[in-house]
Amino acid sequence: MKSSEIITPEGNIAQYTIDNNNELNLIFSHANGFNGRVYNSLLHKINNNYNIHTYDMRGHGDTTLKANPNNLKSWYSFRDDLLSVIENFKTPVVLSGHSMGATASLLVALHKPELVKKLILIEPVILPLRYIISYRLLQFLKLAHFVSPLARNASIRRNGWDTKEEAIEYFKSKKLFSKTSDEVISNYVEYGLKKESQYKLKCNPAWESACFRLTSHEVWFDLKYIDIPVKIILTPGSLVCNNASQSRIKKYIPHSEICFIDQSSHMLPLEKIDEVSAEINNFLE
Repeated sequence: MKSSEIITPEGNIAQYTIDNNNELNLIFSHANGFNGRVYNSLLHKINNNYNIHTYDMRGHGDTTLKANPNNLKSWYSFRDDLLSVIENFKTPVVLSGHSMGATASLLVALHKPELVKKLILIEPVILPLRYIISYRLLQFLKLAHFVSPLARNASIRRNGWDTKEEAIEYFKSKKLFSKTSDEVISNYVEYGLKKESQYKLKCNPAWESACFRLTSHEVWFDLKYIDIPVKIILTPGSLVCNNASQSRIKKYIPHSEICFIDQSSHMLPLEKIDEVSAEINNFLE
């Protein structure tokens, strides 16, 4: 992948490109706690009629945008950063992403639909409104940490290894990576850690935790006005886009396509690379 930087008044966005010398462009946004190049294996399998772009989101990888956990109030920050990436293209782009990155892509399509040609969302965080309302109440009462183990666990996760090899062995032992290839774990360590006194996570655990503490109520605004092609790729029994959310999506976007990848988890784009890339490519044709 070719590396470049998008310069903004607030800092630089690290961008990575597979240049297939075409006019069509696809931009992929990664999940919370990851970075763009972790998805190398998947992105290299996407239709080569497209130039494929990914980037490090705010607070992740080599992007230098300000990332103070105390100031993060909404995932709109990630929407606006993605808009900064899209501004470099003259024609509408295909947006895809995983988890938080998928949700950021959807927020862009809701805000600036004229910039988006198609949407391909992999395990987007689209929670039922009743959950969001309940969670907001718990946030107000300062009890949200009891129902957000991801945020709690991220805030206390290990953040120091003497060697990359030690880090690779550590992540191999984690359930999160139990179905991924060695290449995915190697990319996670190579591009997600930086050398200080030890190897440290480029994504500060406090920032990752702050991202997990937010809910995605914004995605329900104006959903019924989306008229571009939409494909959603899920694991069966998805927790982040459950049956209630799927029903509501089909109600507001009846032309949307929802498919499932068997024997996968929320990490499916890093676990089932052939199956996910095939679904993406079928939708791009």
